[in-house]
Amino acid sequence: MDMPIILSKRHRRPRSMKDCEPGLPYNEIIENGKRIDLCHDTQTKKYVKKIEIPIDTSILHSKLLRIFPSLVKTYSKHLINLPDSITSNNDQKELEFLEVQNIIIGGGTSGLGVLSEINKEEKTILISSDIEWNTHIPYPLPQTNKDEFSKLLKDIINENKDKILEGVLLGKFDEGIGFLTKSKILMIKTKRIFLASGGRYIPPIFDGNDVPGVISKNLYLRYGNQLTNVIALGNTDDIVKVLFKVEKKIVINNGILFLSKYYRELIDELGVEIINSNNLQVKREKGGMLKITTDERTFSSNILVYAIIKQPKIDHSYNIGIPYDFNEYFHVYMPIHSMDGKAYENVYIVGGMRGISDEYTSFLSGKTAVNEKYLDEFINNLKDYTYIYNYYQQKNPKRNTSPYIYGSKGYVCECEDITLSEVKIQVSRGFSKVEEIKRTTGLGTGDCQGKLCTYSLGSFLGDRQLITFRTPLYRMVI
Repeated sequence: MDMPIILSKRHRRPRSMKDCEPGLPYNEIIENGKRIDLCHDTQTKKYVKKIEIPIDTSILHSKLLRIFPSLVKTYSKHLINLPDSITSNNDQKELEFLEVQNIIIGGGTSGLGVLSEINKEEKTILISSDIEWNTHIPYPLPQTNKDEFSKLLKDIINENKDKILEGVLLGKFDEGIGFLTKSKILMIKTKRIFLASGGRYIPPIFDGNDVPGVISKNLYLRYGNQLTNVIALGNTDDIVKVLFKVEKKIVINNGILFLSKYYRELIDELGVEIINSNNLQVKREKGGMLKITTDERTFSSNILVYAIIKQPKIDHSYNIGIPYDFNEYFHVYMPIHSMDGKAYENVYIVGGMRGISDEYTSFLSGKTAVNEKYLDEFINNLKDYTYIYNYYQQKNPKRNTSPYIYGSKGYVCECEDITLSEVKIQVSRGFSKVEEIKRTTGLGTGDCQGKLCTYSLGSFLGDRQLITFRTPLYRMVI
């Protein structure tokens, strides 16, 4: 799996993308003044800038810069991850205002489930960044034939092409909900909102967790699932899905395991070996392979694929006014909603935004949000084929330690090169909240604006609140 390599901002370490969601770390580069989307660019060129002198961000607070402020301009490129220049973009996006009855934010299986049930006469728009990809299911489903289910999803897309747009959520404005599409900025007022924008797999923390080749399950299934020499790391049903085609069915775990009934049985059927480790280390060897060292054993692998907890995109839900809670057992940040997905009278949470990772159950959650006749079937699937069912049953869950911590070293924030050691220093000084660590270290202020690091930090701290996710949620080129 040949991925573009970029040097990190402060520590000048080689890095690469971990997931393909727009706005996440190292998914984009500026070359000759032009923005290149590395997730969808077909080149395999290694984008590495010239070696520069690494400078700690603490220099911004030095007396030297107060005496000679002109030095800020000279050295800012070392401190702020901006290109030297960007060629002018003449493609101005027009602003369009719309009023509809339904907005579906996200085109995964849950969003398509919503779309399949909504009255065809109602004015509806579904906005997704990559809807066709969501019809690709590379592993067996326990409830139905995956090829037949994939065809069903494609049929829903084909029947509703006039209602589907490619774009991303910018956030809530006074004028409505804003979206960035290829040709325009849409400002939409609506009667009902269905949040189907899914969840993320947050990178775990260990020595070498930023090494190129440590990737999420999502990126593996998109680009690397032809590789068979793979080691998996995780603690949920999702990590088992990585193992169908690999040579060694090995899962590295840190002692915290969340599995549904179906996947507990499937682990035995597949012959999966689970290895506990709390002192994980990963290095890239000269030949390009990863050397993966656990507490007692060492492995050589093409890639290390992780899937810890599927974290709902709280930045999306919180931005449009939905509160969330932190579950101390699963360490999941969950938008507050009822079993049928209702958050408010006109806002519904479905699919991965509820931490659901099973594709068919996710599809049913979308249908249930529109039509309550699917509720019993949805609950039965939630119980049998997802670990998150227990989330709804635990009124006073016991507290687990963080499922993201696999060692005492590693990077918490790859955008700003903030290590776990730096976080611990701030904790020793009395800072115990995500927002406080953000203000004292700069964590969460980089390209992705805290879409990954604040979750693992919050889990580590046991903080019930992350940061304030402000509009716009994704970077805009002005």
